[in-house]
Amino acid sequence: QELLLRHRARRVMVVCPAGLTIKWRDEMAEKFGLDFTIVNSEQCATLRRTHGSAANPFRVYPLVIASLPWLRSPRAQRLLDEVLPPVDPHGVAAERREFDLLILDEAHHVAPAAPRRRYAVDSQQTKLLRRMVPHFEHRLFLTATPHNGYQESFTALLELLDDQRFARGVEPDKAARREVVVRRLKRDIDEAGLRFPPRSTEPIEVTYPDAEREVHALLERFA
Repeated sequence: QELLLRHRARRVMVVCPAGLTIKWRDEMAEKFGLDFTIVNSEQCATLRRTHGSAANPFRVYPLVIASLPWLRSPRAQRLLDEVLPPVDPHGVAAERREFDLLILDEAHHVAPAAPRRRYAVDSQQTKLLRRMVPHFEHRLFLTATPHNGYQESFTALLELLDDQRFARGVEPDKAARREVVVRRLKRDIDEAGLRFPPRSTEPIEVTYPDAEREVHALLERFA
């Protein structure tokens, strides 16, 4: 919202799992007053009826939501081919970027696999995002599980987010990491010991009736 208000972003794409597209649309409308359009096969058919067969949803709608499975489809790839300018061998967009902001939800889904921890193997979703990210000025990746335990996979995901600081298979530079990583611990934000008071634990005795024991025994035998 801040980028939109400062006129630093106009065309925004939210990419998320298929099951979250409606939630994203509703939440953006409810919390920010932004009218996002879910781009899928049904919406494309509607757009052709209203705007003609050559209409491209990525040009017609400035605020779009697309699912990862749909973006991998041949139809979506053709639509992206129409709007994305060529990219040079170094992965840099040759012309002005077509989009301003990419929001990738559940970003860990695009992290490549790392068999035997030796190297990162791109999935179809990884290749899709690797193709798209050079065309976005700003990138926001959201995930609750960013690291799958494989360093090669994690650095490849960081490279998609910021290829100026990170590269796949390369240990992140400590100076670059300090510039971008913010980790808040309790001891760093505690205010005079008031926000996180000391905890005390006391045993509480509870009854364990015969009926409950019988249920647990039945469940154990069933399992």
